[in-house]
Parts: sequence; structure tokens; C-alpha cells
Amino acid sequence: MAIYGIGTDILRIERGQALHQRYGDRAADKLLMPEERPGFEAARDRGRYLARAFAAKEAFVKALGTGFTGVGYREAGAVREPDERPRLVFSAGMQQRLQALGIVRCHLSFSDEGGFICAFVVLET
Repeated sequence: MAIYGIGTDILRIERGQALHQRYGDRAADKLLMPEERPGFEAARDRGRYLARAFAAKEAFVKALGTGFTGVGYREAGAVREPDERPRLVFSAGMQQRLQALGIVRCHLSFSDEGGFICAFVVLET
């Protein structure tokens, strides 16, 4: 195994809250994958959920080395396992792209403190 890329993003949680306050659930329609919707619907603070989701997507595209150039918001997402561990999920097209690049494992971690959320992604070949 080798590291293909590492990405991190830090975001003010209030940005996600402002996004949700301004656009409501329409923001989720544009930003979230279908797999992320149940978590969004169950979230006590939907703005915080949007901030977390965006931070994960941003960290992923940084690890991929592309930024959002050629990658849509709904091609990668973050969900929680039953044991609460975060996990990245991908569209079928992104799964094919990762496979073509030889990426076999993706790791995601979050941390939040003082109104900020940080996402960290490692991609392995």
C-alpha cells in the first residue's frame, strides 16, 4: 500500500448554518448524495451537517488532487457506520475513476472545536 493523496479542510460551522438558513433543504438537494440524506434528515442541526458534508467533499477532492474541477458535489459523500465511524461513499462514476487510478482504500476523519469542523482524507493505492 502507498498513499495516493492526503487532503484536509477546515470550515466554520456557521457557514453551513447560514447556507441552510438561506436555502433550507434545497441546499441539501444540491450538495448531498442520496446516501447522505438520511443523516441530514435526522440531524438536530442541519446546517452543521451541511458544513461537515462540505468539509469531507473538499478534503476528498484535495486528496484526489483535482479540487472540484471535474468532480461534482454529489460524486463523493460522508456517512456514518453503525459504530459512528465516518466513511466516504462514491457515485458509480467516481468508483470507476478511483479504480482506474488504482485507489483501493479511502480513510476519513473529522474533528470539531470552537465553531470549526475539520475533515481529513487519505487515499491509498
